[in-house]
Amino acid sequence: MIRVSNNFAKAMEFTSFRKKETATDDELINAVLKFETVLAKQNGVIFHCLVRNFNNEYANVLFAGNIEHLHALSKDIFSFREALDFFALIENDSAKMQFHEILKTDFSVPEGFAGMECGTFSLKDSSGMDMFIKASEEMEKYYLEALDNNLGHFIGRMEDKISEISIGKTYAKTKQECYGYYENQYGQSFLDLADLSAAELDFWYLIA
Repeated sequence: MIRVSNNFAKAMEFTSFRKKETATDDELINAVLKFETVLAKQNGVIFHCLVRNFNNEYANVLFAGNIEHLHALSKDIFSFREALDFFALIENDSAKMQFHEILKTDFSVPEGFAGMECGTFSLKDSSGMDMFIKASEEMEKYYLEALDNNLGHFIGRMEDKISEISIGKTYAKTKQECYGYYENQYGQSFLDLADLSAAELDFWYLIA
């Protein structure tokens, strides 16, 4: 994990993958740590960590000053040996890169988190983004902020979908509070605006 600055983040890269069967966890983690020495020197990088889920998948989580920083980095990173050594441990066909434009003016990557929820979906009404952001803000104010586990939350705009990211102190509590949306009036109002028929949802825990 690296934190280059405490600047507000306006974009997040979330790249999930599986490691090659021939690669050990220790090899992967050591490669990530070396990879981070390069990331820390790149323009716009704010924070990076490696997370894992219970399906034996990993994910790079990279926060940056804006989406342009992420696009530039995705092209430049292949010129670094440390990056290539890390990528060599990944099953290429398994890698799934997502760029999320953070729809919040003052999002700071929280300290001390170990759990993360990442959900992607579409809106029932494609013109209802403003209403959806308002519903998210109300859910944060009247539900999430009252929970000791919650450390951060934002809505993201992707190329063809919307994302919802929640960050908490632990994996278990983060998962519990997200499923708690269904039992809270503000959480339910938030969910009612989303088309969940093709939604993708997973929970991740910090490993490096």
